[in-house]
Amino acid sequence: MTMSLTTNVMMDGSTVLSVRGEIDHSNAATLRQEIVSAATERRPRVLRVDLGLVTFLDSAAVGALVGAQRECGTEGVHLVVSRASPFVHRQLRIAGVHEMLGAPTENDTGHIVF
Repeated sequence: MTMSLTTNVMMDGSTVLSVRGEIDHSNAATLRQEIVSAATERRPRVLRVDLGLVTFLDSAAVGALVGAQRECGTEGVHLVVSRASPFVHRQLRIAGVHEMLGAPTENDTGHIVF
């Protein structure tokens, strides 16, 4: 499966790692490595992982995000998932990690609340 990553430093000093494509067991380790590298090399206070263009993720991807979040925390970097697509948000919610990763919660109408 194909995944691409782009890193941008924002005016407020935060770093945004934009992920596009599909994340599964074949590339989840790469995602984790890239997140941790962005945290350790750039040392931002906040590292946002933009999952708005992710079309698929499996349990290996969820594990990679959780592992990266823990590693970033030990480096003093706050990792937050942002712009999760509805599918991704659902997967994170089912896994029970959406709040830990900072993904917004859904209200009663099923719309994502930011």
